Amino acid sequence: MLLKLIKTRPMISGTHCEVWEINPLLEDRLMAEVFVLYEHLPSELFYPLTITLHGIRIRGQELGWQWDEPEAEQEVYEYLKEIQLSGEEIYLDVCVPEPDLPGYPYIDRHPDDYPIVLTDEMIVLMDDLDEDERPEEPMSEPEYV
Repeated sequence: MLLKLIKTRPMISGTHCEVWEINPLLEDRLMAEVFVLYEHLPSELFYPLTITLHGIRIRGQELGWQWDEPEAEQEVYEYLKEIQLSGEEIYLDVCVPEPDLPGYPYIDRHPDDYPIVLTDEMIVLMDDLDEDERPEEPMSEPEYV
C-alpha cells in the first residue's frame, strides 16, 4: 500500500499536508489533512510505515503529525492496522504536489524542435564561433516591443 504525504501549504514552523491513499485499482482518496512541524517532517523519500499499539511510526519514531480532525486520526490508524495485519507493507511517499499543468506529465514541454531564443550577448558569442561550430538551427534576432 502506498500513502502520499503531500506538502500543500508551508508555514513558518511547519507545513500543512494532505495524506492520500494511492490505489491504482479503485481511485486515490484523501484520507486526512495534517500539520507537520519541520522538525518532524521527513525528507522527500519513500519510508516504510509500521503500525504499533502506540501509533503510526517511521523507523521506530512517532510521526508527530497534528491531525485536523481527531476522528480522522483514529480512522486512518484503524485502517492502516488492518492493512498491516493482512501482511501488506505500507509505504509513505513524502512529496510536493504535481504542478497544475494540462497534460502533466505526459506532454513534453521542451521538444527537440522548440525554437531557441538568443539574446544580444549570445549572438555576439555566436559570431566568435567557427562556421562548423555554430548550431544548425536558424537564428533570428529577438523582437523588442
